[in-house]
Amino acid sequence: MSGVIRIFGRLRDWSHTAAGRRTGQFISIALSGLIILLLVRAIQRIGWTNLITVLPDAPLAVLAFWLCFAGQYLIQPVADWMIFRRWWKLRFADLAIFLRKHARNETLFAYAGEGWLLAWAARRQGLEFDPDNPPSIAGRGTGPGTPPGENPFADVKDVAITSGLAGNLFPLVMLLLAIAMGAASALGGSIEPSLLRQAGIGFSVLVVLNIVILFNRGRLFTLPFVANVRSFAWHFGRVSVGHALLVGSWIAALPLVGVEAWVLLGALRLVVARLPLPNKQLLFATTAAALVGEAAPAVAALMAAQGVLTLAGHALSWLAAGAIDARRAA
Repeated sequence: MSGVIRIFGRLRDWSHTAAGRRTGQFISIALSGLIILLLVRAIQRIGWTNLITVLPDAPLAVLAFWLCFAGQYLIQPVADWMIFRRWWKLRFADLAIFLRKHARNETLFAYAGEGWLLAWAARRQGLEFDPDNPPSIAGRGTGPGTPPGENPFADVKDVAITSGLAGNLFPLVMLLLAIAMGAASALGGSIEPSLLRQAGIGFSVLVVLNIVILFNRGRLFTLPFVANVRSFAWHFGRVSVGHALLVGSWIAALPLVGVEAWVLLGALRLVVARLPLPNKQLLFATTAAALVGEAAPAVAALMAAQGVLTLAGHALSWLAAGAIDARRAA
């Protein structure tokens, strides 16, 4: 651990040099180019014609689709900003930080955004990394916990854990809703038993993992209980509202599929996305075909189109964050 802290401290010192600043600018430009490249390649795979065809054309449907889509994209960075703003004394312009964090997580790899946010917070607070006295990121044990805002390591770690818990709990709620709406009977005869068995095992593992986290919260969490409950509430609300907006955009784009089918498909999509399985796309495609029948090709096209639009959202949010930073530095 001390070796890692020492390396991180040296990198931090180097980043303040002229060469470090130039390298940081180059990396920022390269990431922007990577995001735009991913967008262009995704559109080429789908084709502009297919992308335009699947989107709604009626005025009210167009308005509803774009409002829902923009809302479900922005709700993640806004929720993060709402959680951290009191702890770190953030301004509204600091929303750019969480736009970048969201884009990094979605376009690079999971928790890349948290790593960048941690480095930004440590630099902002002027923290010095002492290899002989590394910052504590362990749990609080039986103590009251570290006050939020004092230790960015604890802040980012605990918020990431509560985000994961909320992201795992909400699919469980939606799974129960789907079962209550008759998803089991609708899918039982159309999906291979082996896939259903794998899905059941995977979801059981997910539930057990969350139970283990809750029973060991004293060892995992560092912030006070109240702070983590508040963070969890924000994230659960974010996941719930974001999912509702996403389903709303589907309904606006393809109203002929039916609201009930979209609700069921949205619930099962959440569940499948959280399963530790290697064939998630196959399972979801089979599920979609079973639920919507002949409309399955249109549904698949809509999902692909929204994937492209999400990449476009990452590119736009990255550029917007850069514009905010440039204006603030001027």
